[in-house]
Amino acid sequence: MKRRTLCFRILVMLSLSFIAYSTLLSQDTVRFTKGLITGGGGFFRDRSAFSSDPVAWLFITGKAIRPLEGALSYTPQDLGISREKIEAQEQSSTGMNGNRRSQGDMNEARWMTIASDSDGFFRSRETRGGGLYLEYESTVEKTMLLEVAGNTMTVFNGMPLEGDVYNWDISIRPVRIKKGINMIYLTMGRFQGVKAMLTTPQGPVQLTSKDMTLPDLISEEQIERYGGVQVINSTGKEIKGWSVKCIVNGKESVTALPVLAKENTRKLPFKIPPQGNIDQKEVLAVLILLNPNGDEAGKTEFKLKSKKFAETHDRTFISSIDGSAQYYSVTPGGTNQKGEALFLSVHGAGVESRNQARAYKPKDWGDLVAATNRRPYGYNWEDWGRIDALEVLEEAKKLFNPDPSRIYLTGHSMGGHGTWHLGVTYPSYFAAIAPSAGYPDLLNYGFRSGVTADQPAGEMMLRANNQSRTVTLSRNLLHYGVYVFHGDADETVPVQQAREMRKLLGTFHPDFCYYEYPGGHHWISDESVDWPPIFEFFKRHTIPSDMSLLKIEFYTANPGVSSTSHWLTIDQQKRPLTLSSADVTIDTAKNIVSITTDNIAQLALNTSSMNITFPLGILVDSISLKAEKTSGEGSLYLTLADDKWTIGKAVPLSDKNPLRNCTFKDAFRNMVVFVYGTTGSKEENDWLYARARYDASTFGYRGNASIEIISDKAFDPAGYKERNIILYGNRDNNKAWDKVLAECPVEVRNGYIKAGEKEFRGNDIACFFIYPRKDSNTASVGIVAATGIPGLRGAYTNQYLNSGSGFPDVTIVKYDAPVKGYDAVLGTGFFGNDWKIESGEFYWKK
Repeated sequence: MKRRTLCFRILVMLSLSFIAYSTLLSQDTVRFTKGLITGGGGFFRDRSAFSSDPVAWLFITGKAIRPLEGALSYTPQDLGISREKIEAQEQSSTGMNGNRRSQGDMNEARWMTIASDSDGFFRSRETRGGGLYLEYESTVEKTMLLEVAGNTMTVFNGMPLEGDVYNWDISIRPVRIKKGINMIYLTMGRFQGVKAMLTTPQGPVQLTSKDMTLPDLISEEQIERYGGVQVINSTGKEIKGWSVKCIVNGKESVTALPVLAKENTRKLPFKIPPQGNIDQKEVLAVLILLNPNGDEAGKTEFKLKSKKFAETHDRTFISSIDGSAQYYSVTPGGTNQKGEALFLSVHGAGVESRNQARAYKPKDWGDLVAATNRRPYGYNWEDWGRIDALEVLEEAKKLFNPDPSRIYLTGHSMGGHGTWHLGVTYPSYFAAIAPSAGYPDLLNYGFRSGVTADQPAGEMMLRANNQSRTVTLSRNLLHYGVYVFHGDADETVPVQQAREMRKLLGTFHPDFCYYEYPGGHHWISDESVDWPPIFEFFKRHTIPSDMSLLKIEFYTANPGVSSTSHWLTIDQQKRPLTLSSADVTIDTAKNIVSITTDNIAQLALNTSSMNITFPLGILVDSISLKAEKTSGEGSLYLTLADDKWTIGKAVPLSDKNPLRNCTFKDAFRNMVVFVYGTTGSKEENDWLYARARYDASTFGYRGNASIEIISDKAFDPAGYKERNIILYGNRDNNKAWDKVLAECPVEVRNGYIKAGEKEFRGNDIACFFIYPRKDSNTASVGIVAATGIPGLRGAYTNQYLNSGSGFPDVTIVKYDAPVKGYDAVLGTGFFGNDWKIESGEFYWKK
């Protein structure tokens, strides 16, 4: 039997050697037409901290062997875990709406031959969540451009690259082709189809018209605008001194490009010259790439639409998250005078904001603005999608100058969730909200957490996302009126989601309206968003003035995300990322402020906006205080220490505070720059750069980001003052460590990690944490580090760039987290308010 099996394997190997994986379409283009597919990958980006893809993990850690037709894609022994554990993980692994993923039997998944269709796609219903293996054989080393569509992630010769999960056909990445066999593994995406192609670069640097961010030209406005274009550096070194020149109707603007990281694609903003009154509806524009000598090195053409201000149109701005060009859409209404209403609309999954804005008829009493969530799917209006909504709201306020008491929030589907989420997070921002066909809580709708009672590490990590728990924060809805709109035949977001919120609101809310559209599916018509009763409801509501408010009840799970309601601010928590609340009442007759708190270490009252006089009586948690006056800035600070409230001072900026709090994901903002290490071995340096590039491309694809990547040698703290830093590497292989992490209680070196009194040894450990920059009162450092190559390879998953995942201040994991999940966590938790481990709250594996 063994001899027969051996003979069969040899025959398979011989037959595989004749498979033509690719077809040479031209001298410069290679399209893949045959491959091997397996249902055993199981990669599906859910809301957990660690994606589960055993096959990708084997390729990235260097444990995979060249696949053969009919062979198992992996065995439990390959992963170092028991068969029972794999079965248990599959049982707890769920996809959208809680449906179990169809992956085939994970213990028996085998490689099968598959051919592409006429469109170049490899399609298979049976292997959604699996993966596709391709090969490319080269006689020389060279650089090519890999274009993929439909896959979640690419592993090219063992290095992870972001894919194109939404099948937008915008992913173009330079890859280093080695002499001989190049192994390519692509995880299957949402659409059950994947394609791949290799092309030869047009030059060392080139532009592509794919995925441009563009504004409309407005005839009444002669202002400079911003666009965004992907720029590809195909060389193996950084490139400096290049620029782009934009020409529109004979007018020019030149934009100097920043340093272009090696073998990388980055979307960069460029200036569009001001235009006068334009007669055409579309204008041809040219973007010319200029080398350091000013010579043309390539160009791309595109069209800009010309509109009147009163029409629905697109506008752009530069984001404070990363310096990228983002767009938003407006449907102006009213009389174009200041002091009218403003409606913020947040779109559903897969919807462009321009289409969201077009669905609304102009309102004669206000203007509408539609944010993008950074992409059509983006971040479910959480994390960076939430920040985008706030940035766009501020842009709209500058544009329309609305009545500050008449600002409203509405959205459909995922935007209905965004309405719930933004509403409970920023309750003093809006006069009323109207979620349509929305689910209130992301984790309770899209995905189960998979965390069980015997996984305290998972519980701690989920806690890091408590800021997104709508039901937990639901009493913030008392700040305004709520209109809930849902079709009773909705097949996408079941009406039960709305009914549960109606039941909850009925227990405490005096001002909400609920309507179920009879026979209404998920999308009824434009009335799904532009429902007239919603706007009639809005008309009856305004934001009360601060001085008129005699009672505020406010809740937050993270003061770094949401700290303030009117004149009340929660500065610090006792237990991080658990619910904090303050119920404040002003008795004007007695001139007393009564406060009941929970989980608050310090709060502040902006007394200049309160209907009180001094001296002021204060009763906080049954403790009586008397305030003679406030501090110079008009705030009264109340501090809890040893279970006793006192009148204190402002929180030191070196401590946790609303400007700089937690969690690890918070480091990815504030004009963030990625700094990779170069002082390790060649393999370490290659992996540190690859990891920084992988994160940057993931952020770029999912969040339309523009991430600057620089080496530790190029990093000068003074040149990146007050900016957040993501540091890739440890204290031994990234020389920027000591420049920004003085007195940090977490130290990562080759071979070990120290976290306070805890120490973990081995070369297969990774660590993710956030810590204040030593040279700034507001900026943070995010650290992605490992103790050795196995740790770098194994902990490749970057779920911290996915919405709904929770990453506390510190997480330390073994390299096999992608296959063992939370069982691989060695420690995770939150620093104390003084950024020390001893005063914080942590889980440590025993």
